[in-house]
Amino acid sequence: MNNKHAKPVAGLISLLLSLQPTAGLAAMATSAAATAPSTTDIELAQRRSGGGGSRSSGSRSSGSRSSGSRSSGSRSSSGGRTGFSSYSGSGSRSSGSRSSGSRSSGSSRQSTRQSNQGTRQTNRQSNQGSRQTNRQTNQTNRQGSRDTRQNNRQTDRNDAINSRQDGRTNRTDIRQDGRNNRVDNRNDTYRKAINNWDRYGNGWYSNNGWYNNRPWNYGWYGGSYWNNWGWYPGQAAVWGLAGMATFGVINGLVNSAQSQKVSYIAVPSSSYSLYYPSVTASGDVVTFEADNGYDTVRYSANCKQGTLNGGAPRNADEAQLLNAACQVAFGQ
Repeated sequence: MNNKHAKPVAGLISLLLSLQPTAGLAAMATSAAATAPSTTDIELAQRRSGGGGSRSSGSRSSGSRSSGSRSSGSRSSSGGRTGFSSYSGSGSRSSGSRSSGSRSSGSSRQSTRQSNQGTRQTNRQSNQGSRQTNRQTNQTNRQGSRDTRQNNRQTDRNDAINSRQDGRTNRTDIRQDGRNNRVDNRNDTYRKAINNWDRYGNGWYSNNGWYNNRPWNYGWYGGSYWNNWGWYPGQAAVWGLAGMATFGVINGLVNSAQSQKVSYIAVPSSSYSLYYPSVTASGDVVTFEADNGYDTVRYSANCKQGTLNGGAPRNADEAQLLNAACQVAFGQ
């Protein structure tokens, strides 16, 4: 500063001090305060600059507005650096902490992923093993079921075959027993018949050639006269009759019975016994006695019409009995 300007200022200061020291000091303080920047300005500058402490403590704190007040500029600069350093340091520590936490969190997630992958792989292997075991078990069970069903079917077939065979055997035995019973009953009847030989005494039936001694018209029934009966063709097929006894067969049976003094003959292919001495004829009608294996029964037959007791025979045995009586009465 040149001397021209320094002298008036010095004089002015001296005048002010002499007049009112307190007011002068207040004016100087006001000037200094106006020159120094406020704390709010420093903080705003730091925020705008983003922590750039060097610029905040630069030209503003040491500029021309301080008018050479170095101590004020120095404090402002120090304050600016202190604010920046504190803010910057705090930010640095926070950033480091976050970085460390990030690394720790990343490591934890990696460990969790690996653990989950290992668990899933173990579960897959376990599930595959279980499925394979289940498939094998199911296959074994199905095969066992098939074998069991096959064995059961074979057993059922064998049982059915055995049952059918047993049924056939039983039916055969029953039929044989029936035949034996009929033979036994017939033998009982024979014994009765033998005991009754004297009942009839001598008559047209007593000697050989007996058919010539019959006291009625005879000789017209012969050959296959039964074919003239209306029921015969159809019923013979049903009963399985291929034919019936001819006169020659009946004559031989009567001659044999006479020689043995037996008053009956066994009707061929039937369960009946005919008492031949009981045969009598009137016109075409014949009456006679026969044993059915249980009782002695009296019958009436029409040899022209082929009826027995007024109707067609009910079975093959009755048809054979009707034919035998007609042969004795009218056969030749």
